[in-house]
Amino acid sequence: MGEITRQPARAIQNALIDSVLAGLCALIVFGPIVGVVLKGYGFTLAPARVAILVAVVMAGRLALSLLLQSHRGKAFIARFEGADDGVYVRPPGYRSRLRWIIPLLVGLAIVFPFLATKYLLTVAILGLIYVLLGLGLNIVVGLAGLLDLGYVAFYAIGAYGLALGYQYLGLGFWAMLPLGAVMAALAGALLGFPVLCMHGDYLAIVTLGFGEIIRLVLNNWVSFTGGPNGVPVPSPTLFGLEFTRRAKDGGIPIHEFFHVSYNPNLKFIFLYAVLCLVVMLVLLVKHRLTRMPIGRAWEALREDEIACRAMGLNHVLVKLSAFYARRVDGRHRRGVLRQLSGVC
Repeated sequence: MGEITRQPARAIQNALIDSVLAGLCALIVFGPIVGVVLKGYGFTLAPARVAILVAVVMAGRLALSLLLQSHRGKAFIARFEGADDGVYVRPPGYRSRLRWIIPLLVGLAIVFPFLATKYLLTVAILGLIYVLLGLGLNIVVGLAGLLDLGYVAFYAIGAYGLALGYQYLGLGFWAMLPLGAVMAALAGALLGFPVLCMHGDYLAIVTLGFGEIIRLVLNNWVSFTGGPNGVPVPSPTLFGLEFTRRAKDGGIPIHEFFHVSYNPNLKFIFLYAVLCLVVMLVLLVKHRLTRMPIGRAWEALREDEIACRAMGLNHVLVKLSAFYARRVDGRHRRGVLRQLSGVC
């Protein structure tokens, strides 16, 4: 009887300890970010915001710990820890309980831009850009197992390719977007040649060096790239319709074409919609690539390169294809990111 009464007390004690530790972690990690507010040229402290954040984290952790220590929580954990491991055949007509998640996310993504402010739209656009960044990085690091730390260098090559094509060749946003993709992909393939014989930490060091070299060149070649000040980028259009209040490039403002009032958020809504479509397209392509022979070759290279070569796979072409595919994926988000800042 005494052991039975001690079990709930022990569960509450463990939950309280977890809650306090979570609160301390939140205070250390997020306290300087949330509690220090920039006002003009100085900083002010906002301890109330930190206290609210820590309280929310502690309450959430306490509730989660108590839930996981309950019978239902233990059953939930056991199901994911392999307590019921086995091979099961789904019956005909089986429908997953999670089938409604994708339609729900698509619906929220459609409704969000019409309810959000400019700030929230900007945050969402940056989030989608980093989603694409992670998807592109996952091809080389995740699928092919090549530790490449020079990824941001080709991020810059794509962005500067779009901006310099506009400045020196007079090409527009949509004309330079595919050309920039080819430029970034070719740069990735060229980088792949000298590093094909390297593995692990050596590959990481060399690619990091290439990334730093490209950064220094772009920052110091002032006459061509503008140096730290950057260069202007072309504005996106929709079939020649511009998203500005007044047409700057001899086009027609989109609000005048449709005879509606001007909305400064329309450009950000357009970029958000384009990024959503690109994210879904990249997810589909990545899903298909992992099931194609090239995707299987990337995974074989990641698991054991010696066995991969023994099976007759050309490891040189496999590595180059991974470098090339990742650069193509990464190019499109760079042009959108340049639109948020106005310069490259």
